[in-house]
Amino acid sequence: MCIFRQGSGATFIIISGKPKPIYLGGPNSQNILFIFFPMLWADLMYAERVEEYLETILYLIMKNQGPAKTTQIAEELNVSPPSVTEMIKKLSAQGFVEYIPYKGVEFTDEGAEMALKLKRKHQVLETFLTDILNFDRRVAHMEACELEHAVSDSVLEKLYEFLGKPDYCPDGNPINLDLCNIGPADPLIPLDEMEEGSCGTIVRVTLSREMKNRLNSLGVLPGEELEVKRKQKQGSISINVVGSEVALGKDVAKKIFVTPE
Repeated sequence: MCIFRQGSGATFIIISGKPKPIYLGGPNSQNILFIFFPMLWADLMYAERVEEYLETILYLIMKNQGPAKTTQIAEELNVSPPSVTEMIKKLSAQGFVEYIPYKGVEFTDEGAEMALKLKRKHQVLETFLTDILNFDRRVAHMEACELEHAVSDSVLEKLYEFLGKPDYCPDGNPINLDLCNIGPADPLIPLDEMEEGSCGTIVRVTLSREMKNRLNSLGVLPGEELEVKRKQKQGSISINVVGSEVALGKDVAKKIFVTPE
């Protein structure tokens, strides 16, 4: 029996009875795996494809506040509508989704649970990459898309604990969603990405309690309107809020999320 775990640019084979995994090397290891284990390679690729579909369907259901249209799924994944139809049939047979004619695709309880689990994994990895390894948010998103298929649940929970069990991901969205609070993602942007002269309303601050209290005393709290006065080359930013000018470092500004006007 063989189980595969694929990371970014590396592939391992874990074989029952072996004390250690067999490492196949760097990026070309995928070709080695395909040549020597074509059936198992196909299974691995199918499993990753299932996860991509579930995450996409979850995103669209949250966006639509209703079923995901097959045309939307095709557009998001850049595949043909017939390919989507075929995959939806497979997901339905596995008990993950239900297709409602003329409406779209909805999750079963099992499918929703798996999709939320995948989303949480992506968010935790994204948080680790941005907060600890200082990746740019956009790069972190792409790397998390690759890593989420390989990281085990136990490793993920250790990372989550290491990060201090954060409530929000770098995009300002809640990490621990459940079936009862699935809603559309807020159209938020981090304060450090706003342009000079732009205005918005503070929606969320994902900093420590001590830092939140300091910001609250300056008027930087959810519900307050602000204007970006100046941005410095080193990343610091000056804002006008409740009639006063406040200077913030980049590390603080990237944790303040705003709905732009």
